[in-house]
Amino acid sequence: MTAATGFLGLSHLGIVSSIGWASFGEPVVAVDLDPAPVQALKGGTLPVHEPSLDELLTRARRQLTFSTDPALLADCPLVIVARDVPTDAANASDTSIVLRLVDAVVPHLRPGVTLALMSQVPPGFTRRLAQRIRERRPDLAFRLYYWVETLIFGNAVERYLEPERIILGCADPRAPLPGELEAGLRRFGCPIIPMAYESAELTKTAVNLYLCAAVTYANTLSDLCERVGANWGEMMPALRLDKRIGPAAYIRPGLGIAGGNLERDMVTLRDLCRAKGVDAAFIETLLESNARRPQWVHRKLQEHLFSEVPHPVIAVWGLAYKKNTRSTKNSMALRVIRELGGRADIRAYDPVVGADEIDLAVKVVADRDEALSGADCLLILTDWDEFAVPNPEALRAMRRPLVIDGVGVVDPARADLSGVRFIQMGRPG
Repeated sequence: MTAATGFLGLSHLGIVSSIGWASFGEPVVAVDLDPAPVQALKGGTLPVHEPSLDELLTRARRQLTFSTDPALLADCPLVIVARDVPTDAANASDTSIVLRLVDAVVPHLRPGVTLALMSQVPPGFTRRLAQRIRERRPDLAFRLYYWVETLIFGNAVERYLEPERIILGCADPRAPLPGELEAGLRRFGCPIIPMAYESAELTKTAVNLYLCAAVTYANTLSDLCERVGANWGEMMPALRLDKRIGPAAYIRPGLGIAGGNLERDMVTLRDLCRAKGVDAAFIETLLESNARRPQWVHRKLQEHLFSEVPHPVIAVWGLAYKKNTRSTKNSMALRVIRELGGRADIRAYDPVVGADEIDLAVKVVADRDEALSGADCLLILTDWDEFAVPNPEALRAMRRPLVIDGVGVVDPARADLSGVRFIQMGRPG
């Protein structure tokens, strides 16, 4: 009988990873000290929203055991630590939850166990974690690796099952991988790139720094397009065909980086540069630029709405920080609503985020078109696919047919916007 693989931590990362691993037909024991996600998953309920994860759980359910007891991992030759690292209001990481989970399981680990850490940690953490384990259990023979996770909220299942590559931090990158880890990783059918712990940890944040730079680049140039009469939408296809930029480049303008992960890594890199005496001006510029980005919405509202209607009714489409997730962590939509400070009556709709998940003076409605009736403006603040083509009849039910698309989701060529004042980033007024 095949020994089970252990998973430690059942936040978004651990839930997707444990179910994904089990979908290969391998038994999995997934443990968290928090009983809430464990009970939900035992009952077949997912605590997170992720496209196609329901189907994956149904397929893998017989292979999965969920528990709050770390002793159940005692027979696992491979234990994967996959707890997301929370961030505070300043986007600084708090790795204490990872340490608590590891401390809880260390007394139960079998000799010769292989540990793989997937949690998002700063450079130097994995090496310190290995020393911490040795201090708490000097008799334990173990091998520790840092597996760089590359999941994306809203596309996590595909990213987990079909990664471009697997980056693996190792105590000795030249040493062969343990059989149980190598066999598991080979199932993904992609290159495995071993490197030192610190190199792998820094690679994770380096990727996100590059993405943040691309977002800021696109936002800056889209603003310039509005001023000089150029159309960023016409320019993007040409840029994507440049091999140095590519079809998957983060060049669609928007309200800046959100969600927590990119911001966390920017803060981590900034603080690391400061601590090591490295000039952090580039990273600080990215953070400052993105912090100002929601002002685009307020400028357009002032120019096209508040100058004509003192206290309007504003319909908002989107509350999650991006499509295909219910996460509102660092949501630009919530920030924009909060910054309006009661200057308007807000009706909001989101496909998955309900009124009980936000703490704002907003009327949350159950239908996107219901929000439009009698509204003076529609603000689109999340890029859900269903917002791409507004209903022309619902737009005509608005008191003033004004649409401000802050995330570039509406395709003007597909939507009937005749008679509608339509404002979008990177398009001339």
